[in-house]
Amino acid sequence: MKARYTTLALLAIMLALWSFTATGSSNCLNNKERVAGCTYEAQPQSSGSTTSPSGSTGTPLELPRIPWEGGPDFWKKFAVAEAAGWSDPAFFPIMLWYGSPGNDEQLAFDKALGINTYVHGNPDSPSAGIQSHGMYTLFAPKDAPAAWANQVGTLLDDEVDGRYGTAEGLAHMEKLAAQYDPAVTGRFTYANWTSGIVSYDVAMTVSVNYYNTATVNSVDQYFYAVPQCDWPASQLRWRTPSGHNPIDQTNCRTASSYGKVMSLQQEINQARNIQGPLWALPAVISTGGSTGGYKQIGPEQVKAQVWSSIIHEARGIVWFSQSPDQQDVNDCISGDAFQDARVHSTPCLKDQVAAAGEVNAEVRALAPVLNTQSYVWDFGPGTDTMLKVKDQSAYIFAMTDDGGVGERTFTLPSGLAGSVVEVLNENRTLPVKNGTFSDRFDNEFTHHIYRIGL
Repeated sequence: MKARYTTLALLAIMLALWSFTATGSSNCLNNKERVAGCTYEAQPQSSGSTTSPSGSTGTPLELPRIPWEGGPDFWKKFAVAEAAGWSDPAFFPIMLWYGSPGNDEQLAFDKALGINTYVHGNPDSPSAGIQSHGMYTLFAPKDAPAAWANQVGTLLDDEVDGRYGTAEGLAHMEKLAAQYDPAVTGRFTYANWTSGIVSYDVAMTVSVNYYNTATVNSVDQYFYAVPQCDWPASQLRWRTPSGHNPIDQTNCRTASSYGKVMSLQQEINQARNIQGPLWALPAVISTGGSTGGYKQIGPEQVKAQVWSSIIHEARGIVWFSQSPDQQDVNDCISGDAFQDARVHSTPCLKDQVAAAGEVNAEVRALAPVLNTQSYVWDFGPGTDTMLKVKDQSAYIFAMTDDGGVGERTFTLPSGLAGSVVEVLNENRTLPVKNGTFSDRFDNEFTHHIYRIGL
């Protein structure tokens, strides 16, 4: 594994020296417009201390921790979210970008598949139904009372960086941030951005200023589905995260790209000295079907997007379940794949929705583990991993680097004394020999979760 986290001093030097030039297509943001440094109150970023996170006991692992926002305790800053139970270590945000919460049948279906929050939805949806099913929103239905407890946060806007010029877009976001100030509403705020915000065509100062307008941020880029992964290398303008290879034609359409985008957002957090939560935005189905250069997403790829993002510290999942292109372009149109799977059992998407439900269930079961602070450790070449500890067991979440396949060997840190590794959800174990164990990754989307005693 190429180390995702180096010392804070090294990152500070890197970011101080890093500059970006505005080149590329006319669709890129104009980074000739420079915005003055942020004027927002910054919450100090964690220094990656080795103290135990909230809800866990001390462990013998003498390793540095990755920077984080505080896990479940972060949501205690927002009265509405805390009252709704978001600070519970067993809770992990699993959301639909635009769901269909208009009737009991769909609410029950979505909840059974692990959804707990709607980022947006039909504003005519009855608030009473959403509330009765114990679901949350980041929007207010028309009939919701002013202090409706089930709206825990506010979606500020979507892809402003791609729809406005830099100065105009930042002014727009600052206005929304003031209008929905969490200090007044008791609700956190959320914004989603295009992947241009983590490209070389946008200055880091612009990325920083945009991210400072929201409590929680995310980037949408559907690598498995979109034609961009077939473009020449000169047109693939995403930044290269520290310690990783670039996203190029050889690895673009693999799960590893989703993790790299999460790491690029962590670098924005480093640059702004604010460790705010970052959410993943995986797609349930291809946004353009399987025509015109688009590729349909398979069920295993649906899951892999999530695990790669979580390995790179995603703090929530926002499923994008729409495929809205015109009939002559898209062979699998859907306004909401979850609804179409329930109502029509649509062949081109029902297996993908089922896969989303399966990975959601795994994530929910592991929420108490995921909601702890990760350790910094390199398990060995060709691995992409996250290390956590909970209740005297270590958990290793593993995929391969750059979509590789084959056998990988994991070197354990001092403090992991178990002689057997349990592979969760696979009904098998692996022996530890001389402080190492090995396992196979048959596909680029393969993931394994290992548990070993301290």
